[in-house]
Amino acid sequence: MNFTDRMERVKEDILTRLKPYALREDTHTCPLDAASVGICADDVIKKDPFTNEFRENPDAPYVINLANAIVRSWKEVPVVIFRNEAIVGITRPEYTVHEHFSWGIQGAESVFDDHDINRDEAEKLFRRMSPFTWDHVTNEGIRLLGERRYEALCNDNMFSAGGYQGHTVPDYGTLLCNGLDGMLKLTDKWAGVNARGNDTCDLYEACRIIIRGMSEWLTMYAAEAERLAASETDAVQKRFYAEIAENCAYVAHNKPKTLYQAVQLVWTLSLWDWVDCMGRMDQYLYGFYERAVRDGDVISPEESITSIIFKIWENGSHNVTLSGMLENGSDATNELTYLMLQILRSIHDTHPRMTVRLHKNSPPELLDLVISLWSEGMSDPTVVSDETVIPGLIKIGVDPKDARNYTVLGCQEIEIPGMSNTGCEDGIFNIAKVLEYAFHNGKSTSDPDVQVGPATGEFTDFKTFDEFYTAFRIQLEYFTKIFCTLCNKGQEIRAANFAKLVKTPFTAGCLEKGMPHDAGGPVYNYGVVETAGLAAVSDSLTAVKKLVFDEQRISSETLMAAIDADFDGYEKERLMLLNKSPKFGNDDDEADSMAVKVLNTFWDEIAKYRSVRGGVFTGACSLLYSGIYYGKHTGALPDGRFKGEPLGNSIGPRPGADKSGVTAMLNSVQKLPLQKGVGGTTLNVVLTTKMLSTPALRKKTAAVIRSYIVNGGQMAQITTANLEDLADAQCHPERHGDLIVRIGGFSIQFVQLDKEAQDEIMSRYS
Repeated sequence: MNFTDRMERVKEDILTRLKPYALREDTHTCPLDAASVGICADDVIKKDPFTNEFRENPDAPYVINLANAIVRSWKEVPVVIFRNEAIVGITRPEYTVHEHFSWGIQGAESVFDDHDINRDEAEKLFRRMSPFTWDHVTNEGIRLLGERRYEALCNDNMFSAGGYQGHTVPDYGTLLCNGLDGMLKLTDKWAGVNARGNDTCDLYEACRIIIRGMSEWLTMYAAEAERLAASETDAVQKRFYAEIAENCAYVAHNKPKTLYQAVQLVWTLSLWDWVDCMGRMDQYLYGFYERAVRDGDVISPEESITSIIFKIWENGSHNVTLSGMLENGSDATNELTYLMLQILRSIHDTHPRMTVRLHKNSPPELLDLVISLWSEGMSDPTVVSDETVIPGLIKIGVDPKDARNYTVLGCQEIEIPGMSNTGCEDGIFNIAKVLEYAFHNGKSTSDPDVQVGPATGEFTDFKTFDEFYTAFRIQLEYFTKIFCTLCNKGQEIRAANFAKLVKTPFTAGCLEKGMPHDAGGPVYNYGVVETAGLAAVSDSLTAVKKLVFDEQRISSETLMAAIDADFDGYEKERLMLLNKSPKFGNDDDEADSMAVKVLNTFWDEIAKYRSVRGGVFTGACSLLYSGIYYGKHTGALPDGRFKGEPLGNSIGPRPGADKSGVTAMLNSVQKLPLQKGVGGTTLNVVLTTKMLSTPALRKKTAAVIRSYIVNGGQMAQITTANLEDLADAQCHPERHGDLIVRIGGFSIQFVQLDKEAQDEIMSRYS
């Protein structure tokens, strides 16, 4: 699309100060050239609003101190308004001590470096700032297993329990309907209903502090814009400043009436929410957009939408979701859907990250536009299936109208916007490591003298494949119970630390119940478990069944010796395992049925356990770099994989194992029980720009993707780079700065990856 002159100037300015990928992805740093916007690095280091708040108010309740510290951290940031921009607000500096929606206060241990207080005082201050620490998880692991067994399990890196637990989408719609003063009234209303005990009263007061803080912050921006307008000599820029002043002053207290007001209020909450996830922007802004088109606005509707997309581009956001279904099941695609995609197309960068929801009645033009973006070298948007996700959400207790309103957030996670806290990444579980334990009679592979899991028998003693699969299932059940228990301990840390305090008043259920966000406050609170190693396990079990038990081409003793030797001296057997047994991802029913069996075994098992927030655990898969990490800590396997090789970072086949083309790979994946993986289960798909280079090829690709979406697939995340370009980029990175690839949940410039990650990407090209 063609931007207006004003937005073109904004774009040019952003390019001069655009932060590297990692800083935007983490969404927690001020502009790179801090001095140019009035932020002195030395001053930032000296400022410590969180520690100061807790020091100065030692008798205040924790949640009150936290709320005041958050507000203080925003009010101590210099007010920065860039020339030409229409909506305003920059991210905070990364203070030494700061709060985060995943954990609570981070960096509090820095108080031990303060020479002005003694060790005992520092310890007391630290405990006040961090009610629960990771010891809460560790102590439970030791209680369950004993110190040596727990240490061996940790050394084996089978899972990460109680991990990130971060992303959620606040209720932007409710904020827009009420405004900040209206949110205060809602808080007062529910405080009157739930007046029970000091803790509840303190929570409501903390919510008021946060909301009032946003109003005060907007008022600061209004005052600065008014000051700039008074001193500006350029008539056009003077008008811009005056418009900003009026806009910020209005939404500081009033609910927005115009699109320009709405996007400023949305950006304000997004900033305070760490620019986390924006939800279904084309839905909650659409009514304002229609009125702006019909009645006019201070700035054009295109400039308002471009402004907020540019803010996301510059500062990072973990997802914007477009299209899908309305609550009544009809198609939700509108003019904003296309406008936002066209802005993304014109930016051509790793941010904003966008996801497009598709269903059987989605307009063909929408998928055509998506594929056009891919054909131009973009890895965004991701596509996700309403046909798979909505029934899956309903099965775990989500009301159908809410299920139809789901959003994608984080890298691929799925939630009900403004109504849920599903933990997103409660933990990651490597089922390939469980298979190792089944081969080794439940013993630790890092310390073979330690019996960590149950003694289910030596592999060489099993007479049938079913006996061995039973041993694998028993190990899986045992470790899943431990894992889910530790995940819940991680959730208890977040609840004690009020990790999502900013999100709390803007999430349905929290105010109504008088309960914190991480303690079961939202309407929906199911848990999510990331799954690693599916393809490696299913391919290994297929090989064991076929070559060891059914055809007896490899003896049990030989297979165990080969695995333990990492195939050193057993190349003949490795090639047989690699080439004479079918692999998941090639539309082979023998291999695919094993993957279905394994995934049903694990996801049915985790569904037996409940998150302490409320709701069952559900499956997911988007491992980012974890497919490489867990692969490093997994030994050789009977699929022919050497020790340490990557496991893959999505629900698809192991890198390089799919040799029958994209359609066959998609057919394999859509056979999986993906309705059970509604935490967000993605698939890496290679669709090179050469494969999309003509209208006929793009039309054929659209048919393949639509079939996948309608017939059981859940998500597809695209890498469009050509293999020869990737190879050249490894040798000549200076030539390929705009070569974008997918890492299981986010896009990144290929040249910013280390060689190990680059090699994993290239291995997807079978």
